Amino acid sequence: MRNLVLIGGLCVSAVSCSGSAETVTHPPATLRLSRTNATDLQSAFVRVPSIKAQIVSEGGSSITSLLDLKNEKTDITGTLADVAYLAYAGQLEEMPQPFDQLRGMVVTGVNTMHLLVGRNSRVETLRDLKGLRISLGAPGSSTAHITQRMLKDYGIGLDQIHAERIPNTEIVSRLSSGDVDAAFSGFNLPSAVVTAAMQNGVRLIPIDGPEIEEMRTRYPYLKRTLISRGTYPNQPEPVRTLSVDTLLVCRAELDDNVVYRFLDAYFATRPAMTPPNLDRAPATPIPLHPGAARYYRQRELSR
Repeated sequence: MRNLVLIGGLCVSAVSCSGSAETVTHPPATLRLSRTNATDLQSAFVRVPSIKAQIVSEGGSSITSLLDLKNEKTDITGTLADVAYLAYAGQLEEMPQPFDQLRGMVVTGVNTMHLLVGRNSRVETLRDLKGLRISLGAPGSSTAHITQRMLKDYGIGLDQIHAERIPNTEIVSRLSSGDVDAAFSGFNLPSAVVTAAMQNGVRLIPIDGPEIEEMRTRYPYLKRTLISRGTYPNQPEPVRTLSVDTLLVCRAELDDNVVYRFLDAYFATRPAMTPPNLDRAPATPIPLHPGAARYYRQRELSR
């Protein structure tokens, strides 16, 4: 029986727990990360046993995760493209100094913005939000940053609404009870939270219009997205909205070979990650880590 090592709940062995493994001996390395990221990346760690996972936190929002990375508590982390872009440029409120050592590894997916309103709400467009009780986004999330800029473009200042930040777990109850009129939040599609909310009569409102298009020229990480009809209960029509890429990032000092090998293992666990998705994988809004850049160059040469 081969020896297995359990690190923060991850199964790591000399041979992958599910299939192939490294065939060349590499110097051992350890990547510090949150439990949330470790869970998401478990299958990749299994395939690259020379790289161990050390869990140093439970995880948090995209902003707090990036702060942990900057403060060298973690070595890799998941975050959102807007947070990474603003942090790198020194425009993130929670991180006023540029995080110029931040580097991209891979675009892992998409986080879609949802604007939800209560059953009895008369809101049909963003313009109707003036004077209402609104959750700008979950505490510590980047959604509130986007929401505030969006409302400003529609001529709605924070002094013209009753703003707060509601955890995603409370959205259904607060909207259903009428405690708030509207809530912004970001989710992967489809979201169980949104499904539960719309089963209780909550409605999904489009995030659309010329103001949104103008905003996208200033913030290129904002992407046009369509939530297809029937994605959620009681949603007979498609809904236009915005989305932001989700990323895996690290600091520039992380060893090039470690990044290369980890990405090789990451993609090996995602056989469906073929063009055009593979073409998008290196499209981070911040500079790529050299190890990641080398990986994508060699992938391109081998295609």
